[in-house]
Amino acid sequence: MRKHRYSLWLVVVVILLGITTCKPKEGEMPFETIEQGDYSEGYDSLKPQMVFVISQQQVDLLEGLISQEALEKLAKLDFQQSFAIAVFRGRKPSGGYTTIIERVARQGDKIVVYAQFWEPSPYYEVQQEATSPYHLIRVQRDGYVSLETMLVLQSPLITPTPPSR
Repeated sequence: MRKHRYSLWLVVVVILLGITTCKPKEGEMPFETIEQGDYSEGYDSLKPQMVFVISQQQVDLLEGLISQEALEKLAKLDFQQSFAIAVFRGRKPSGGYTTIIERVARQGDKIVVYAQFWEPSPYYEVQQEATSPYHLIRVQRDGYVSLETMLVLQSPLITPTPPSR
């Protein structure tokens, strides 16, 4: 009876170890900001969007969405060593909205972009002009990346804490 109990526990432990090692490992991908802004003239959608740039030909996709200076930086990128990701928040009715890419990670064949979408605090004044916040980054390649690579955006909404009274 004891032999069977120990054997059963051993099987359960082996199965649990197997399950935890089968999960795709998440590896951090280093990146640097190329540009972060709160206004994109050409981005009129109300919904967030990510643009994945892995070749020189795709740089044109961002024309009118980012500054000329950022386009020039992208044109100089060595796409053998890195690629770019732009996260656009979407059109907002006022200022005070911000998009911040916190980190980028690879999970198997997926690239996961963790971003924060900041909302304006009702306790602070903001400009009353429409904005379209975005964050553009350069990511160091850690292996093969193609257009078929799945991008997943993980983004919580954050509102700043009001000042203490």
